[in-house]
Amino acid sequence: MNEEQVKAIADALGGNTWNSGGNIWLVRIQKEKGDMVVISDDVVCEYENEDAFSDANPKTSILLH
Repeated sequence: MNEEQVKAIADALGGNTWNSGGNIWLVRIQKEKGDMVVISDDVVCEYENEDAFSDANPKTSILLH
């Protein structure tokens, strides 16, 4: 996804945009209990917290392709 697409999705879902470098844009949605949902071109992942996201350790994921 490009920056414009990510911003539109983030606005629609109440999330934030995040650029991981290398022109890779993600949507990050912080949940009340500290969990976060991250959406990319290829996958939607749920992480327990920021550390799990940093470690690329999702508790659930859905492949989009």
